[in-house]
Amino acid sequence: METRYRTGFQTEQYTVMKPVSETSYVQRKYTVMKPVSQTSLVERRYTVAKPVYNTERREKRYTVMKPVYQTSNVERKYTVCKPVYNTERREKRYTVMKPVYQTSNVERRYTVCKPVYNTERREKRYTVMKPVYQTSNVERKYTVMKPVYTTEMVAQPYIVRKPVTTVSEVVRECGRYETQYTTTPGPIVERQVKVPAQECGCEPVRRGCHHKKKVWATVTVQCPPRTVRERVFVSRPVVEQITQTRYVSETEYRQVAVQKCTMVAEERVENVPVTTCTMVAEERVQPYEVRTCTMVNEERVENVPVTTCTMVAEERVQPYEVRTCTMVNEERVENVPVTTCTMVAEERVQPYEVRTCTMVNEERVEQVPVTTCSMVAEEHVENVPVTTCRLVAETATRQVPVTVAEQVPVTLNRVVPRTVARTQAVQQCTMVPVAVPSCMTCQ
Repeated sequence: METRYRTGFQTEQYTVMKPVSETSYVQRKYTVMKPVSQTSLVERRYTVAKPVYNTERREKRYTVMKPVYQTSNVERKYTVCKPVYNTERREKRYTVMKPVYQTSNVERRYTVCKPVYNTERREKRYTVMKPVYQTSNVERKYTVMKPVYTTEMVAQPYIVRKPVTTVSEVVRECGRYETQYTTTPGPIVERQVKVPAQECGCEPVRRGCHHKKKVWATVTVQCPPRTVRERVFVSRPVVEQITQTRYVSETEYRQVAVQKCTMVAEERVENVPVTTCTMVAEERVQPYEVRTCTMVNEERVENVPVTTCTMVAEERVQPYEVRTCTMVNEERVENVPVTTCTMVAEERVQPYEVRTCTMVNEERVEQVPVTTCSMVAEEHVENVPVTTCRLVAETATRQVPVTVAEQVPVTLNRVVPRTVARTQAVQQCTMVPVAVPSCMTCQ
């Protein structure tokens, strides 16, 4: 008999605290600052400087000195030193012409046109439009947007979280490890054992006869069996029910009072003072100055430096071939163009326009809309959902594993050794007498 353990299940009751959610609504009052805009027209007076332009055409006479250029050719004689080169071999002596420069001043006369300015005072007559203002009252109709307030009920959505309970089945492994014994037969091996042998047939009085009573023989023997202990996992799945609670968002609607403002047009009449401006002509005199320019010829004299070059012979000595240069004076004549300028007076007439601008002050009135915004307190009431959770005791049933010991009959196999006779060839040794010659005997 072998003791084995098995796992049984026993029903057990236990208490579970289950959460229960309750939602209630609480009124909450809050104040909203509502802006109220009001627009009114305000008169603004301002003065504008209005330009009045007047164009007058006039003639201006002036004298211009017109230059008249005259070109004439004048003969100018000058001397040029022309070099004459001669190469000869001497005893290191040669003559070089050294230039000597001399500067002298020569008078040069020329005519310059000098401007002479003259200022003349004149009078200018012009007409100015003088404004004359007159004020009268005029009826003006205008429209005012008057606010009209109305209250409407509007459906406002809000989100409510509701609990949803679901039951799911979960398979839980409740297996255990058990010990199992396995019997394995022993291996078959060969062993050397002693077995009885037959008599050799020699006489016992004979000293040279030796025989064995037992011999070694190889026998196949099976070893005893061995028991193997092994831990084996025995699976036992258990199905459990798990309750889960999750919150689902749902959109619900509630009626909220909303105040709307509608602007209604309303016509009004007011007396507006209107100022009219009449322009009256007025003649004025304005003195002004005119500046004239006259060109007068003026003769001037200036000294012009003239440089002349004179070649002077200088003797030098050179131990090599000498090249001499002899300067020969050569007189030349060239025509030099001389331009003279004569200023001739010419009278011209130039028409021009004089544009005068007079700034006239003009008073204007404009209506400026001024918007004022005031904050009005408005009290609102809303229902706020408040969720409370309380725990409720609930009795549940579960299966508890219990280990039970029991006696189980077990059959064991035992290997018993037994002797088995078999025929085996055995080699025996027999002593045979042999005749030995006398010559080979030991002395």
